[in-house]
Amino acid sequence: MVSIESLRISELFAGLTDEELAQVAAVATEETFQAGDEICSEHGVADRLFILQSGRVEVCIHLRSSASPDCCVTVEEMVRGRIFGWSSLVRQQRFTASARAIEPVTLVTLKPAEVNALFDRDAHIGFVVMKQLAEVVASRLHHTRELLEGQATGES
Repeated sequence: MVSIESLRISELFAGLTDEELAQVAAVATEETFQAGDEICSEHGVADRLFILQSGRVEVCIHLRSSASPDCCVTVEEMVRGRIFGWSSLVRQQRFTASARAIEPVTLVTLKPAEVNALFDRDAHIGFVVMKQLAEVVASRLHHTRELLEGQATGES
């Protein structure tokens, strides 16, 4: 079982009590990946939410244009506690980016069916997590926009 300390470091669970974190931990698992492993693929079925515990993960999106038919742009390098694979918790359930281990990584993973069942049992947990998820998505969108605008104008 995943410890509540492993969850407490995540931005997604800010505002949950230890008892609530214990409920989340009960449906969480741990996975490891080696350097170079693809963790998830853009447009693939979003079957898990990931929380980085250790190591480094690169998140990239594929951009297509007449100048560059297929270009993968790194939009973020994940740090400990950051989440990715958030698409698993929304209706589309398709990953919006790819993620690859830069070095060996340990992740806490959550499956959407189990998380949604938990939200159904405890609406407060669902409210807090989805509120935090909205903050994460808004922050990532802002960061990605700044990154792409900087590349478009030649800044880095």
